[in-house]
Amino acid sequence: MYKLLHKLFGWDYVYWKNSADNGIARVHKAQEGVVYYYRYKSTQLIDKVLKKEQVVWLTCPASKYLEN
Repeated sequence: MYKLLHKLFGWDYVYWKNSADNGIARVHKAQEGVVYYYRYKSTQLIDKVLKKEQVVWLTCPASKYLEN
């Protein structure tokens, strides 16, 4: 599904994982340059992407959003 949304709208996606759960989320970039994704959209829980190794980039290279 994320591949189709990327192709239709150009949205980028990451795969995230922690000790309790995992998932695929859309990447967002705030005006301040902060890159983030909603871990749980229903509860508006946001995770910031600080390092490119923090998530698996599915539809684009990390360099598109991060400089390090």
